[in-house]
Amino acid sequence: MKTLTGCSAKAALLWLRRPALALAQLCVTALAVSLATALAASLAGCSASRAPVDLNLVFVEVTPMDYARILCQLEPMAERHTCMTSVVGHYREHRNRDIAPMEAIDGPFVAFIDKQRYRGSYVSNPFAAAFSVSNGKAICRGRYNAFAGDAEAVFRLRCDDGREGRAQIVLDQTGRNGIGKLWMASGSTGDIVFGYAAVGGAF
Repeated sequence: MKTLTGCSAKAALLWLRRPALALAQLCVTALAVSLATALAASLAGCSASRAPVDLNLVFVEVTPMDYARILCQLEPMAERHTCMTSVVGHYREHRNRDIAPMEAIDGPFVAFIDKQRYRGSYVSNPFAAAFSVSNGKAICRGRYNAFAGDAEAVFRLRCDDGREGRAQIVLDQTGRNGIGKLWMASGSTGDIVFGYAAVGGAF
């Protein structure tokens, strides 16, 4: 049987189906793009660092995982999970323990300077603070002192190999641990973690 246009019924049916098939293909393509975009955003969210912290606040919210990400950043990928698990466990075990009076004004201090980990300690009071860290080769020291005229709680950082920079820290909710950033004169930046609960575990 022929249609008015001279086409067979079968050809006409196929012709009518084309828009539906095209629409279906368009929907499938759009869905695939949507899923790919969502997956990419999800993966980016997993790997991206947290929003910049305002270091001028009295304290900020810092999670055990935040400490773990900073402290374990230089570990090989195969060992990073173990490192981070250990840091998180150490923090949860020590964050609420009673501390000796001296532990309220000093403690361990870790700084990442020029992509190397430096370990050491800090001492502080409400108007002055200082830290000293080393990577086994170079020693870097930071200090600020309101009594000496420093208007802001920003550390002047100097290393014994001539490098200079500045650093700033902020406490977490416990008031005993915290994080920070440093900026070297060369343009490089680095992270800081300090405190008995924050600095610990197999990192």
